[in-house]
Amino acid sequence: MGYESSLHLIDIKVKRQSVPVVRRILKSGRVRGMPDLQFFLERAILDTEGFLRFKASDDDLDPYVPDEMDGTVPALSGKWYECESIAKWLRQHSEKGGQIVLHSIEADGEAWGWEFDGEGKMRALKLRPLGKWE
Repeated sequence: MGYESSLHLIDIKVKRQSVPVVRRILKSGRVRGMPDLQFFLERAILDTEGFLRFKASDDDLDPYVPDEMDGTVPALSGKWYECESIAKWLRQHSEKGGQIVLHSIEADGEAWGWEFDGEGKMRALKLRPLGKWE
């Protein structure tokens, strides 16, 4: 069992020194010691500016319309069991400020994720109240 959710790749720019490694891993679809990443790696690509994006799915059920220029989308829907493993792998390659955000497409509407510091660390994200009641 798992949450049906959309996994959003937000401003995940791959560090310049990591681009060759990430391209090789995306091409092979594997990270040594992390077999659960294969589904993600087969769908992710680096755009021309070094940002991580998804290839649009063949079933046209993406939460976004594919980009006209490269056919990519910033999010894909599914049961992302391996989301924390994806974040742990990406934290070493992402520049500061990149985020993975999951948004449940089930009745609860839950949202959660991780943010990267650009130095190999990550922190959890959750929605929380901000500001005063009006």
